[in-house]
Amino acid sequence: MSEPVLLRVYDVVAGPRCVDTADGQRVHDKIVPLLRTDTAVVLSFDGITMVITAFLNAAIGQLYGEFPEEKADRLVKIRDLLPVFQTTLDKSREWSKAYFRDPERLKRSIQEVMGDEE
Repeated sequence: MSEPVLLRVYDVVAGPRCVDTADGQRVHDKIVPLLRTDTAVVLSFDGITMVITAFLNAAIGQLYGEFPEEKADRLVKIRDLLPVFQTTLDKSREWSKAYFRDPERLKRSIQEVMGDEE
């Protein structure tokens, strides 16, 4: 197995704020080829002062729709994330996994809560 690749999120998003889904997609697009070759990636959030769920869903969450949960969890590691954003990351991963396990079930649940608007 090769050495993990360090990916500095600050460099990809060109600044300290992770608030744009397009930036999240760019991070995602750098991760995918690595996972396809079973190469671990370490996402460094060093220098990042703001992270929102939409960014994390784009960067990490959608990986669970492309790779088995075990593989994404094993190969994608996070470091240097400010503790205040850990819950945001955990929830993004949790909800993404739930969605990709059974997207129709989640859609039905949302429709039940919101009322049948379709």
